[in-house]
Amino acid sequence: MIKKDVFNGDVKAQLKAAANDRLHRFMMADGMIRGAVVNGTRMVMEMQANHELGGPETLVLGQAYIAGALLTANLKGKDRISINVQCSGPVKGLDVESNVFGEVRGSLKNNVFPLDSIVTDSGLPALFGAGFLTVTKYLEDAKKPYSGQVMMEFGTLAQDLANYFVQSEQTPSAFNLSVYFNEQGGVKGAGGLFLQAMPGASDNIISDVEHIVSGLPSLGDVFAHGTGAQELIMGHFESMMPIFLGNHRVEFFCRCTEDRIRGYLSQLPAGEIADILENGPFPLEIRCHNCNTIYGFTRADILALEP
Repeated sequence: MIKKDVFNGDVKAQLKAAANDRLHRFMMADGMIRGAVVNGTRMVMEMQANHELGGPETLVLGQAYIAGALLTANLKGKDRISINVQCSGPVKGLDVESNVFGEVRGSLKNNVFPLDSIVTDSGLPALFGAGFLTVTKYLEDAKKPYSGQVMMEFGTLAQDLANYFVQSEQTPSAFNLSVYFNEQGGVKGAGGLFLQAMPGASDNIISDVEHIVSGLPSLGDVFAHGTGAQELIMGHFESMMPIFLGNHRVEFFCRCTEDRIRGYLSQLPAGEIADILENGPFPLEIRCHNCNTIYGFTRADILALEP
């Protein structure tokens, strides 16, 4: 993939942002609650730039990227997981995929929402409309993917993902997904929280967690103003004695390359290659929908594909 430079050549700022973009796993309440918290500010900034999105579009896809990053907390080996939404609202749908290495990519079905779209969580149900949420796990040791689907009852990805885990996996869960914007509509902070009750967790503990989560500030705002992910958890869940287990990077990253796209072109039927050579246009531009990178191929490149 080819990333757009959102740091205007400031390598120090880029490295600092990369260091902050991490997912931290933890347990608390004597092992009855497991969780993950992620600062994904750089990830969502780069996603917005590459996909050339406005504020409402960035809010929707950014929250999906944060959710995808959070879901890597329970992956292992070469596992990966995808989130798919099909809906009737202006969003139309989205696809996001993440893997055990913390790499997240994906796109919206519709990159431009109505001009009156509101860049707040309260406007999300109208943007999604009616639809379905599907989560698919591609586990390294499984013979085929495992997929579960629920109707979108709430119209926000955080609430509908929590509902998915209750309905499909019978696991009480909570999500907090947040993107914070500056006055120009650019991403200033982004992050999220994922909590799950373990078997045997008492109703009182689950109720206490729900109460704390409902009172959390905007995580994007918190991260934008310099609070660390671990500091956030310790500050709000101190009474539950969180124990951090490890962390890994998260990044907007797609494994598409020019050589890989060339390989796809080489598999086209001879008739299609001949048609391209005759009618063009050149350069032939192929766009990766996952990261919006454009690869250009000249007529000589296409000629080289012929057997």
